[in-house]
Amino acid sequence: MVDSVERAFATFSASLEGSNLQESWARSQQAGLDPSKPMDPPTSDSVDTESRLFRSAAPVLDRVRNEIDGERLSVMLVGAKAEMLATINGCSQIDSVVTRIGATPGALWREDTTGTNALATPFVTREPLFVRGPEHYVEGLHNYSCYGRPIFSPLNGQLVGVLDIMSDAGAESALMRPFVDSAIADIQRNIKRSVGSRAQSVIRAFEGAAQHPAAMVVAVSRSMVLQSSAAARVLSSTDLAWLQQLAEGLRGSTRTEIELTSGHTAQLDMELVGDSDGVLIRVQSRQRPMVPRAAEPLRRWSRLRQWLDDFRTDTASGVIVGESGTGRSTALREAAGTQSHCTIDGRSSDKTEVEAKLRALADGPCHDLLVIDNLDQLSALSQALVENLLFVGAPRILAAITISDTDSARMLDLFERRLDLPTLREQRSELLTTLNELAGPGVRYRFTSKATRVLESYSWPGNHRELSTMLRSMVRLRGALIDVADLPTELRMKSTTKSMTPWQQASRDAIIRALESCHGNKAHAAEYLGISRSTLYHHIKEYGIIG
Repeated sequence: MVDSVERAFATFSASLEGSNLQESWARSQQAGLDPSKPMDPPTSDSVDTESRLFRSAAPVLDRVRNEIDGERLSVMLVGAKAEMLATINGCSQIDSVVTRIGATPGALWREDTTGTNALATPFVTREPLFVRGPEHYVEGLHNYSCYGRPIFSPLNGQLVGVLDIMSDAGAESALMRPFVDSAIADIQRNIKRSVGSRAQSVIRAFEGAAQHPAAMVVAVSRSMVLQSSAAARVLSSTDLAWLQQLAEGLRGSTRTEIELTSGHTAQLDMELVGDSDGVLIRVQSRQRPMVPRAAEPLRRWSRLRQWLDDFRTDTASGVIVGESGTGRSTALREAAGTQSHCTIDGRSSDKTEVEAKLRALADGPCHDLLVIDNLDQLSALSQALVENLLFVGAPRILAAITISDTDSARMLDLFERRLDLPTLREQRSELLTTLNELAGPGVRYRFTSKATRVLESYSWPGNHRELSTMLRSMVRLRGALIDVADLPTELRMKSTTKSMTPWQQASRDAIIRALESCHGNKAHAAEYLGISRSTLYHHIKEYGIIG
């Protein structure tokens, strides 16, 4: 057994994930777990199906059941004590695997009972983890790969469970990581909605006050403690406990100062939240929080009009994010509307003139709206000047940018409002409807089932602009039944007409998005998706992706 552990240590990479695996193997060995023995974890006396986590996860797991139907996949949910709450299996073969490894309701999936895996180890590390084949400590799991992520309650930040997806080793899908992350986001939203009306008013007040990524806001009540990402980067658990004590017995709005455990002084503006037991606390400190590197995207066209209307009646800065051809520049013009504004285009050949204009705006008061198209194509100096303007808050800025990457994430998070425009491939089910809307009133195109499959399997890198171009090339076919041979040659060559399951189609889209966000770098795309380069190459060939 010692030899097998030492060999495993030698194979782990020097990455953070590799370090977590190595430390987990050491803990499993110290617990006296024999990796060669069949898995037989102990079970708890009961499974709490009335817990907030279970009730919030139930509708999400129902959707998952449909999405993995027919696939050799299993999705597992464990609760706050590492007890197995539910398993959703894609096929009968996986049913027998889950039974054999002891992943039955009530089974305790702790490291000391099941070794290193993506359910047990995140309980210790509190971080997401991908475990592939022989990276598992127990040999009974060597034929499988899994990705697990801890679930933290949005009400108090406590660890309430872990969600995991398991596949055959070597058959890891590019969708495993984003699939689990998306499911957990839905579960957390349901947890928020599960509280009573008085608690909901506290949540609404908190979310309203914490809209700006740099806002340090805390909301406390008898049942929850909420803190913004910026606050979490400054306040310790001791600081939070002190804020809770200050909030007890508050009768009205007040302002006070405290010394944080970091040694910095913080000013607190405290106010009661409506007809509830909640207190909203705005924190101002000289200790600047790190700017968070995530913003929740708005991915549905149905929200576009509302976002544009809200922006025109608000005073907040805004950014529109979208791939080429998604209508980014059009949305920018509509958001600016008839407001008095000055415009900068990042594609301008005169970078010096752009930099001079931004310096002038920084030096003097400006009441006009500053509209910036192609923000990502500004020079590094110009982008730094825009960041400074966003920090100051004047002038008000409206910008448009292509798909964001790590280089632009910091600046994007300084905007108070963000709109993410969906790509055409994310709207496959509405493709024909979108096509006929672009064609104009009274115009309808009809396609054979084979031609429809080609259209829906194409990746549409040019989005709506490319779809419009295709329509112009087919204007003579209006009213006729259009077959595959009538479609443009490039579209026929780059689409894949292979019949795919919903899971395969979603995986294909995830790979295309990763390749585009990584500028075609397959090594970086594989790392982002949590799969090996060989697996990525296999999927690229399997799904007919041309890059």
